[in-house]
Amino acid sequence: MCAIFGIHHPCIDGRKEDLETMGNILFHRGPDGEGYYNSSEISMGMRRLSILDIEGGNQPFFSQDGRVVVLCNGEIYNHKELRRELEAKGIVFTTNSDIEILPHLYHFYGPDFVKKLNGMFAISLWDDRKKRLFLYRDHIGIKPIYYYVGKDTLVYASEMKAIAALDRFEGELNISAASCFLDLGYIPNSASIFNSVERLEPGTYIIYDGNQTTKVNYWSLELEEGIDSKDINDLLSEIEPMIKESINMQCVCDVPLGSYLSGGVDSSLVTALSAIETKGVVQSFHLKWNNVEGKTDESQFANTVAENYNIDHHTFDSKDINILELLPKLVWHLDEPNGDAAFVPTYLLSKRASKDIKVILSGAGGDELYGGYSRYLPESRIKSFLKKIFFHKDVKNSYYDTMTGIYSRKWKRYFPWYNRDNVEKKSIDNLFKYALKIDRTNAKMLLDVRSYLVDNILFITDKMSSAASLECRVPLLDVRLVEHSMKIPSEQKIPNGQLKHLLKKIASKYVDPHIIYREKEGFGSPVWDWIDQYKISHFDKLIFSGYLVSEMGLVHLKDFNKAKMKKSDYWMYWRILVLEIWYRIYVKKIECDQIFDL
Repeated sequence: MCAIFGIHHPCIDGRKEDLETMGNILFHRGPDGEGYYNSSEISMGMRRLSILDIEGGNQPFFSQDGRVVVLCNGEIYNHKELRRELEAKGIVFTTNSDIEILPHLYHFYGPDFVKKLNGMFAISLWDDRKKRLFLYRDHIGIKPIYYYVGKDTLVYASEMKAIAALDRFEGELNISAASCFLDLGYIPNSASIFNSVERLEPGTYIIYDGNQTTKVNYWSLELEEGIDSKDINDLLSEIEPMIKESINMQCVCDVPLGSYLSGGVDSSLVTALSAIETKGVVQSFHLKWNNVEGKTDESQFANTVAENYNIDHHTFDSKDINILELLPKLVWHLDEPNGDAAFVPTYLLSKRASKDIKVILSGAGGDELYGGYSRYLPESRIKSFLKKIFFHKDVKNSYYDTMTGIYSRKWKRYFPWYNRDNVEKKSIDNLFKYALKIDRTNAKMLLDVRSYLVDNILFITDKMSSAASLECRVPLLDVRLVEHSMKIPSEQKIPNGQLKHLLKKIASKYVDPHIIYREKEGFGSPVWDWIDQYKISHFDKLIFSGYLVSEMGLVHLKDFNKAKMKKSDYWMYWRILVLEIWYRIYVKKIECDQIFDL
């Protein structure tokens, strides 16, 4: 894992200083080293977390003639195979780094060399001969990259905060994106919270020549029509070897390796198979919730998996959470407001794990690929009708509406600028309506992969693991597994209402079936508990006299002055709290430790 960042501008004055500023801000993503490249047109930099070829893997890497320069955040899992291919063409390598292959692939195959890669990556490539900058994002969207285009300028970085810190940056709040945050708890698609900053979409690269930006889509996940059912055993015999091969490839590193282990299906399967692959060298990490109301203690299930494979297992106790200290710091790391409080335990586990390891495996993706959420089950017509009448939600035809809470209709009461019919909603629902014609349930999974998974789960996973200087890999999201999953009819993923049937069949070969077939428990956080503890003493003061009131038009806060709030009230209050903290940090430039005056 690394951070990449750069500035393309015709004037070199100030570029070097700005690059150093960006590198310092992104130090947490790569504390092991740094690398820079400067020319008359561009300045490029990176921070390195050393994973492969510790001594020889320093970036940037160059083509044989020195005219192509590459910096990369992430890992190329099929680099050995591609290295052999390039060696057959006469390329002589000087390191064992997976990144060294990239400028040579570009030399032989041009900009579309990215189609040959299997990995998680954000790549910046400068072609000095053609004077063009290329920015690439991996197929699924595991690694992020932001970019800002101004007058004669393009600035890019692995995290938005490195762009927003520069004097040349001009930021204006994106009302459409802010509306999405209130509705969904995250910001979808290429939009960011600032109008002037975009997130490069998965499976996409851009070309910048100093005058204009061209966007190229090199890969896209779609549903295929006319897919026939297969024998269940044939499907299992296709999926299981792919999972094993993906874990095999992603266990390769020159540093200690671990796995998140919640005790659920996906993390238990990934942990078990990684223990087999590494012959027990892998470590595992679990957060125990104790007696928090509304949360289930799953530590016994995680312990069972670890004991069965003789894994060095670590449990972190939730009683050690100091939410007042953590929340401003984590909102800063997030870059953009996010309402999924799972970012708190993700960070805590990552921070604990980083004391012992540098690479961690996650089970992210299993639910979205193989049907693990209850929302994939059919909903009665009467229930859909009532949601449309009372909550103005068209869950039958709108993916966006299926992902919003019952309180979404209330946001206009609190924020006059709120716009439910925003451009991101229209974009998401257009794709959904097309996919619905092929397979309604798979359409939900497709949109989950392309929206909820990328822009919420992977967003949180990258930001929080990187905050702890830890590289997180997601073996269930190997591009081959993702493509294959969308070719399986939904009735075979969820036969007779059995959620995640295929993956559970595979997992039960390696993990106790009692663990695999128990009731699902999410990885969320007990925001109700934190709000009850600190609402009056800290949170109300921050919000009621805050900038959302004075500058963003927030009104009717008396609605939250209740002795007992409903579940929906808690989640609305949490999103308002996160947005207020974000606004103070990123718009008003208030330091994190001053938010609650700790």
